[in-house]
Amino acid sequence: MTQAHIAIVGAGFSGLLSAIHLLRLAPRARVSLIERRPVFGVGAAYDTGNPTHLLNVRLDNMSAFPDRPSHLADWLADQPRWEAQDGFITRGTYGRYLRALLEDAVREAPDRLALVPGEARAIRRAGDRWRLEIEGASPLDADAVILALGNLEPAALSGVDPALRASGAYVENPWSLDPARVEAARDVLLIGAGLTMVDCALALRRPSRRFTALSRHGLLPRAHASAAPAPFTGDFEGDPATILAQVRAATRDHDWRAVFDRLRHQARPLWRGWTPAQRGRFLRHLRPLWDVHRHRLSPGAARQVDGMIASGELAVQAGKLASAALQADGVHAAWRPRGRRRAIRGRFDLVINCTGPLGEIGRSAERLVADLLAQGLAAPDPLGLGARVDDIGGLIGRQGPTPGLYAIGPLTRGAYWEITAVPDLRGQAQDLAAAVVRDLAA
Repeated sequence: MTQAHIAIVGAGFSGLLSAIHLLRLAPRARVSLIERRPVFGVGAAYDTGNPTHLLNVRLDNMSAFPDRPSHLADWLADQPRWEAQDGFITRGTYGRYLRALLEDAVREAPDRLALVPGEARAIRRAGDRWRLEIEGASPLDADAVILALGNLEPAALSGVDPALRASGAYVENPWSLDPARVEAARDVLLIGAGLTMVDCALALRRPSRRFTALSRHGLLPRAHASAAPAPFTGDFEGDPATILAQVRAATRDHDWRAVFDRLRHQARPLWRGWTPAQRGRFLRHLRPLWDVHRHRLSPGAARQVDGMIASGELAVQAGKLASAALQADGVHAAWRPRGRRRAIRGRFDLVINCTGPLGEIGRSAERLVADLLAQGLAAPDPLGLGARVDDIGGLIGRQGPTPGLYAIGPLTRGAYWEITAVPDLRGQAQDLAAAVVRDLAA
């Protein structure tokens, strides 16, 4: 380990925490953080100054370190100013916290942590090491590579006319949207009704602007309670249908939020114990219910959404987009309401894809992902949720395990399912760092 060099592609939360743990566990190893965005440490999720963008997890469960639960609160106590509502701090404040962690890491290990700006485009074998081709930087050789890519780009919408897709009236990636560019839009169609839709609606909210949110089931995310509910301590076991019955029974006597919190903590072993067929049934029939109860809004954001619906600023429709085309007077869209055959049509000034990140890596436009798949170093998992990985996050390619290549975060959803929020990612980063150190030492 004295000469080991680990490259981490992606310097958001997962990449940053992986680097911090590696530096501490292997005091003489070197780590390179490769990031294509202009800022290191925060990722797309926390690189925002919009005060309406609040965390969706309470402050007391957002420490970067699972064994130091008060770390974030202690950091906030030293800050001259920060913003929060109902115990939920803004994402921009959390981004400052992550940048402080990065600054601490650089200060503690200036000769062992390198920040490499640029986009990793390809990975090749170089003897018994890996060589990364990086746009905007020199090639980099490493003994191990961790892919901390975060969420992949949004899934492309079907039914969108090519002329509309190429125009300024359509936004494929909402996280790249500049609100000033769409100031003239009055009627906005948001495809999707989850947390991404809420972020867009709150960020783009203006007098006289109206939003229509369209999703398959028309379900909005549920809200956190204003105060944390009494914990539920029961256990769950069985196949998806059995667990659904257990959840329904438990919510008769306990707050549903506490029941789902308990279920979330048991989700990983339950998921790993299910057969592929059981996992498939869960995704087909129960995933929408899981998503709206698991991925919740802060109370403040929920109040704003309720106010927008009551005032007519936001309408939520259940249905599937059939077509969207650019015409002289704007975008003409048609969708089939859930349970009906006849389409509804409407005219809009702007369409935004809020369906969330792509899960099927075989369709990804990410050049590094496409390169790994083309070489057979990575392969899609059977359910199309991410990449095939082993129990520690090691990539499994077409011919079997790919020693020295690892993944963390949403790319490993097929193996772990519940692996997108900070409480899950911080533990995965700690465990993966320990596994990489063990593998390199061996």
